[in-house]
Amino acid sequence: MARIKITSVVCICIVFSFIAVACGETNRIKVKATNPFDEGRDSETVSVDLKASPGLLRFSTGTKTAVYSEDLKKFILCQNIDNNGDGEYDELIFQTDFGPGQTQVFYVTDGNNTEDVNETIRTNAMFVPQRKDDFAWENDRIAFRMYGPELQRTELTSSGIDVWVKSVKYPVMSKLYSKGDDYYHHDNGEGFDFYSVGESLGCGGLGAWHDNKLYRSENFTSWKIIANGPIRSVFELTYKPWQLGDNLLGEKKRISLELGSNFNQIESYFDNDVNDAVPAVGIVKCALGGHEVFGRDKTWLSYWHNPDPINGSIGCAVILPAEAARKESVTGDNHNLLLARLNDSGSIVYYAGACWGKTPGFDSEEKWLKHVQKKVRSIENPLKIEVLSE
Repeated sequence: MARIKITSVVCICIVFSFIAVACGETNRIKVKATNPFDEGRDSETVSVDLKASPGLLRFSTGTKTAVYSEDLKKFILCQNIDNNGDGEYDELIFQTDFGPGQTQVFYVTDGNNTEDVNETIRTNAMFVPQRKDDFAWENDRIAFRMYGPELQRTELTSSGIDVWVKSVKYPVMSKLYSKGDDYYHHDNGEGFDFYSVGESLGCGGLGAWHDNKLYRSENFTSWKIIANGPIRSVFELTYKPWQLGDNLLGEKKRISLELGSNFNQIESYFDNDVNDAVPAVGIVKCALGGHEVFGRDKTWLSYWHNPDPINGSIGCAVILPAEAARKESVTGDNHNLLLARLNDSGSIVYYAGACWGKTPGFDSEEKWLKHVQKKVRSIENPLKIEVLSE
């Protein structure tokens, strides 16, 4: 089993005044971020390529980083991430809310003489060997898990995504696992699991559609954490090659979850013969029934579970970027599925997420659908980022 490798660093929130920065800081970098469409965006992540500007290069080699928001008149939480594992940071991220069409200005500067930021509310990803090799991850809104090799050896083969609902914003999964499965399968006031995955794709897993049948991989065989909060957690799961017709598909998934989002970004890489592979992303149907809605051009799918008498409803959704969509859907093997296409490098990027009907703002299917559709629009209209040296 792979060992954890954490290669993210928490950027530091500086406590000195903006006047000191404006007058004394000569090496700051100005970043402008613009929301290009006429809707507000909450908890939106601004991503800065640290290799794109000579002035940013020093932040890629371990220099502590601070980000000042000109609109908020304060320093804000940020995170450096090494996405490719080469020992240098590639990306700086931070979050803020945007109004319709709004442009905001930020300053990136050294943060060496500072106090630590508060990380009480954060994302978190973890391997759970004591629960038969689960891999679990969460943010302030929702939580998920996938099944590993020990569960397959003793009990269940499934590459589906399980959903855990939450009543609090702080991380809870480590505590819930320590209490045992009887505890985390019942509402305990913090978070729990009442979603049923079984031998399925669960809420947004990926398989392949071949000869009018859904093919799925087995449980993951190894894992690696790329970054672990506070704003974004990123990890990889590797699968042994799985059979699709006459081909074997070697697969690796990279999954990212950010603060303030109900959706994971998932990228699956295939390293064998994938010429005839038709990826299928989907949602298993609920034993109590549910209602599916296929979006425009079959680029997204929502499924609202009929309510459990005690625990209520879960909403699930998957979203395909336009370039990944075949504009086809199928129903098979107790799933609703969107058919997709691989890019030239043999990979696919898509989004999968969930909500709990007892969470404020998600107490009806209509509200979940509006949220899903807004997520689609935000994917289609990413922030516009400009980096300016001063």
